[in-house]
Amino acid sequence: MQLFTKTTAILALVMANLPSIAQGGYFQQKVNYTINVTLDDKNHQVSGDITIDYTNNAPQELSEIWMHIWPNAFKNTHTAYCHQTLRQGSEKFYFSPKSDRGECKMLDFSVNGTKASWHYDPKHPDIARIQLSQPLKTGQTIQIQTPFMVQIPASFSRLGHVETSYQMTQWFPKPAVFDQYGWHPMPYLNQGEFFSEFGNFDVKITLPENYVVGATGSLMTSTEQEFLTTKTIETQKKLQDLENQPKQTINKRKKTTEDPFPVSSTTFKTLHYHAENVHDFAWFADKRFLVVKDTARLASGKTVECWAMFTQSDVKHWKKGAFYVKRAIEFYSEHVGDYPWPQATAVHSALSAGGGMEYPMVTVIGNTDSDYSLDQVITHEVGHNWFYGILASNERDHPWM
Repeated sequence: MQLFTKTTAILALVMANLPSIAQGGYFQQKVNYTINVTLDDKNHQVSGDITIDYTNNAPQELSEIWMHIWPNAFKNTHTAYCHQTLRQGSEKFYFSPKSDRGECKMLDFSVNGTKASWHYDPKHPDIARIQLSQPLKTGQTIQIQTPFMVQIPASFSRLGHVETSYQMTQWFPKPAVFDQYGWHPMPYLNQGEFFSEFGNFDVKITLPENYVVGATGSLMTSTEQEFLTTKTIETQKKLQDLENQPKQTINKRKKTTEDPFPVSSTTFKTLHYHAENVHDFAWFADKRFLVVKDTARLASGKTVECWAMFTQSDVKHWKKGAFYVKRAIEFYSEHVGDYPWPQATAVHSALSAGGGMEYPMVTVIGNTDSDYSLDQVITHEVGHNWFYGILASNERDHPWM
């Protein structure tokens, strides 16, 4: 992707210290996605189809495409993720009921409209290999298509749900990175960032209309934009009402009863998101979310919409959440280089893998116990939009990064 001035200088410094690149010089594959899915929140499933336009910019032709099927990390006790959690002393997933586990089903890959030959990796059920009937030559593009259905696991790591609160990350079939060092198929692990190719995403999500969604990309649905505006107005009123309540009343509230899950609407809506030059797409859906908004103004004159989404039990610390996002965007833009995308969102949701985790344009934050701590974690996670989100470092091979 096209990078900005200061970051380009940093990237040049990094590249100058890498080992000599293989014959043909540096290249980067281009992977564009079109995804259409529907959320079934009675059975905790997301189903639909995906179309992947894969362009080979490598100096050699390809005979296969390696795929990540990361929801399968939660399929059984034989996955790299399960082995990792056991090594780390956690038996939560190992002894979990099968009803709490997840997987990706209904895969039926085709390439350029013709059914493809593919199989799972013998060691890792969350890695697959598509065999191409004809080599993909330099400069050529193929179209990979498949239906898929994700059985969403309970919240063991990053992908998951708590009742009808959904954290949809590492959730769709995705080609592994191919670079000058070859293919990088890797099983899901509960650590680090995720090394992926850059491309454009066009995503449509259908779900009950009373869900609030924070996601990667620009929201293209005008009715949903109006819905979010209404939510910000409702939230401001609720914040004012809470400010006027006696402190002892607020302190006596119990979190278990503060945020009951509303019944899902029987009417559905379809949300359309578009994102360019990103390496991933994530979304978070909760019917209880309150919404606050701010605007970052960069020295270049560019503006960035800043959002925060959280439940009522988290009002105390999150009421300034959008401001924390705004300040982080302005800080990094000043000291590193302009934030390249139109919006940034922080959500408070279930996260069983650290204090926070970023995805392009959206970050999920776990529980916090102070305004300072929340400000700190949001600033840290928003910063990952630059490192690794723009520089795209491979933390699996280089964990220090």
